Amino acid sequence: MLALKINDVKTFMTQLLIGDTFDAFPMAEASVTTFNTFTIDGWVNKEFYDTDTQDILTQNAVIYSQWKKIKPFCRSIIRGKLLPLQFRIVFQLAPHQISDILKTEDPELTANTFSSFSLNIQYKNKTLLCTTGVAHKSFTLDKGPEQYWDDAVLLFFKSLNIDYEYL
Repeated sequence: MLALKINDVKTFMTQLLIGDTFDAFPMAEASVTTFNTFTIDGWVNKEFYDTDTQDILTQNAVIYSQWKKIKPFCRSIIRGKLLPLQFRIVFQLAPHQISDILKTEDPELTANTFSSFSLNIQYKNKTLLCTTGVAHKSFTLDKGPEQYWDDAVLLFFKSLNIDYEYL
């Protein structure tokens, strides 16, 4: 697990809420506390869609909505003169994204081995934290997947010039 404190909150928030930096990430859940607490469940309700779209979602193993679809709602809640008291956004990779991280061509391997690869973004007490996590479906001593995920997040942040420090 990786825990990072984001030093330049304003720039990071611009990338998160205005830019397209995180748009491809599947969002599992979000919670924003301002004058109320707003909670968004990222699960895609396939029943909402017509049969053709349902088939496409199933074929592509879509579980969560991409951030780019949810971002406008979160931005409208967060935007304003007053900062939110807190917020939390949880991104979870899709099986094909996990395969890319692990450099394997077998998405079934990742789907059967891991529950999630997550990136948690939490703002509270004027501090922005990012943590990573990997959930296994069964016990293992192999910490390789966690290291691959942590390295991928660090590389991603460095490529975006995100200023952070380790916790």
